[in-house]
Amino acid sequence: MQTTNAKKWAVPLFCLFLGIAFLVVFWIAGNPGAGVGPFVIMVGYGALLLFGGRSQIIKVLRDQPSDERYRMFNLRASVFSYYLVIALVLGGFFYEIARGQDGSPYSLIGAVGGIGYIAALIVLRWRA
Repeated sequence: MQTTNAKKWAVPLFCLFLGIAFLVVFWIAGNPGAGVGPFVIMVGYGALLLFGGRSQIIKVLRDQPSDERYRMFNLRASVFSYYLVIALVLGGFFYEIARGQDGSPYSLIGAVGGIGYIAALIVLRWRA
């Protein structure tokens, strides 16, 4: 099990990694200046999590929920986000089909999400 200090650093370091990934990808694409904005946003978010104090919401965002109540808040927020993404994927798919396109990016994302959900259900049931 990770120590509290290690967990405090895990998400901010991942934010730094993603910020650098944005810089690299935009640099490879020939537009390094466009990567600065996403880099600053990710590093700023990581800094907020690292230096955000002892707020319960900051702890949840750091993946350090303090009790069962905040773990449930995290679970409910994750489910809400899942529904938003599914609605966006379905809406994008239907929009592309209505325009005469094939909708492949959306169908791929939807398929991965659906298969992942079913696989998680099977694994969780098997482990229970």
